[in-house]
Amino acid sequence: MDNEISEENQSLKRQLTALRDLQRALMEITGYPLKEDYEERICHHFKKICEASETSLFILDLKTKIFQFCASANTSARKYDGGILEISDSKIQALNESNLEAVYSETISIYTENNVYDFRDKYIIGFPVSAFSKSYGIFLCEYDETFTLDDRYKVEQIRFFINQIGIFLAYLVEIRRVQEKLGSLELLYEIGSKLSSIRNEDKLLEAILNLIERHMQVDRCSLMIVDEERRNLRIKKAFGIHDLDVSKVKVPIGEGIAGHVALGTRPLLIKDVSAEKHLISQVSQKDNFRTKSLLSVPLVSQSENTGVINVNNRKDGMPFTNEDMELLSKIGSEIASVLQRSYMALQLKKSKDLDRDIKRSMV
Repeated sequence: MDNEISEENQSLKRQLTALRDLQRALMEITGYPLKEDYEERICHHFKKICEASETSLFILDLKTKIFQFCASANTSARKYDGGILEISDSKIQALNESNLEAVYSETISIYTENNVYDFRDKYIIGFPVSAFSKSYGIFLCEYDETFTLDDRYKVEQIRFFINQIGIFLAYLVEIRRVQEKLGSLELLYEIGSKLSSIRNEDKLLEAILNLIERHMQVDRCSLMIVDEERRNLRIKKAFGIHDLDVSKVKVPIGEGIAGHVALGTRPLLIKDVSAEKHLISQVSQKDNFRTKSLLSVPLVSQSENTGVINVNNRKDGMPFTNEDMELLSKIGSEIASVLQRSYMALQLKKSKDLDRDIKRSMV
């Protein structure tokens, strides 16, 4: 497995280098040197062209198909930082076909961790940025009063700018995808390193959960194991669960989300808990487990389910994806092997102790 990870790791690094070289060339062609604040400077330039009071750029996440905040012309405000632009495919199509006409919309919203922004009191123009017949981003220009683009030269300026940025943005989206995949491989590699260097089970499991928190960027994670009677799950390791004595938590097998996953051998991915009405009472209304998106994976070793690992809420506000589920399932397999070895060692010790006691009683 380590060899496969190493080979794929090298391949992804080569892809990333090639993509960055192309990105650098594109930025030089369009006159935007590749610096740390280039997204903000692009927004600032577009804001001046469109004469907007505020301009923000949202880019596509290829896995979730959601537009996520990237940058704003006003770097000091960044009110949408971490936000998600909710916009339907039909709305994007309408914007594409609008011939740069202003769109006054109540159907576009932006969600951040603490706020929901709509545009009932704003006049906005949305400009999808496309390349290869696909929208990779959206410039959102806000106006405090009615504004129309009736200057033909201004319209052509906007079209030219968007066409220049489109291919660059496509590469930016692809770079982010490759970087995330590379991060997943590095996580698996680090876990493999911990498995070979840490012998103490508690320290090993704590190290693995720390790596999950750092690489997957989740708010909460809990590792639950099946008790000896195989009736309940109890929390062995966790982070992000506050004001709760985890040592007292017991979840009956077959009940709740973790109990349901422990009963079977298949992971459970829920991208939006609020859309799952039958889960709201179990998850989102409990203060200690307030959840937007969750992922629960069984820990299976030699066809034996030893527990469940749960992660809740990505810190970037995005829902978990099938790729996240695949990654956590691989991690779960490694954890299951650790727990299985520990269980076998415990059973061997019990057997030896019993054998010793029997021999002593016979003396």
